[in-house]
Amino acid sequence: MTASALIDKLSRFPLKNVQVNARRLAYREAGEGPVLLLLHGISSGSGSWVNQLEGLSDRFRVVAWDAPGYGGSEPLATAEPTALDYARALQGLVEALALEQPLLVGHSLGALQAAAYASVQGEQLAGLVLADPAQGYGQADAATQQDVYRKRPAMLEALGAEGLARERAPALLSPSATPERIALVADGMKRLQLPGFRAASWLLAHDDIWRYLPQYRHPVLVLCGDEDSITPPATAVALAERQTGARYRALPRAGHAAYIDAPEAFDDAITEFARELRAGQH
Repeated sequence: MTASALIDKLSRFPLKNVQVNARRLAYREAGEGPVLLLLHGISSGSGSWVNQLEGLSDRFRVVAWDAPGYGGSEPLATAEPTALDYARALQGLVEALALEQPLLVGHSLGALQAAAYASVQGEQLAGLVLADPAQGYGQADAATQQDVYRKRPAMLEALGAEGLARERAPALLSPSATPERIALVADGMKRLQLPGFRAASWLLAHDDIWRYLPQYRHPVLVLCGDEDSITPPATAVALAERQTGARYRALPRAGHAAYIDAPEAFDDAITEFARELRAGQH
């Protein structure tokens, strides 16, 4: 497989657009059936889910969004958002595409956004998956919050999207990641835009998943790559132990972007969870 093999597959899942509150939201989709709704992390985009768009489309209608300010999506109205601002945009997408009872999957910062959505639309979800979850720094001291807020946008400004991709893409994966998986992560980073990246950094620095998660009282699956050095497994295990109705599943030989590093194991975990939900085993 060539380094660009996964990126080349994206042409099969072109970006589509809808208008939500007079702003453009972009997404990719594939398949039919129960809805699987995918939210990417802070340094990524809808294209990072190409393995799931391909591999799960025989079981689900797979929809992966570009969060506001990412890829083909216009930024939010505010530069200092909470997770609920993203949740409102997501609800607009759900309504525009008539996505009924989606199984919502949030990766990294997408997990914080997913938790906020679940806190207000929980009855409309089939279930919730938090993958390598970023829990936010809303309870940290002001100096830490400022550092978190400034760090990533400063790197993008200093290095540019291409430079950031070269420097940071491997860090999201396991040390044994293949070239095509590193290239896919880098491709998402090359598409970063400063306004959206800065707003997402504000969210990470100032919000907290525990403002939202306790309000969701339905099944939660927590996944984490066992080689994740960004949101380490211990933090994901602690989240699963704290949240009522949650259980944890490790993904072997996977880093932070576990759905890219270990797509088969990730997809199997999603499929099994969906099957259990339909069978009422949770």
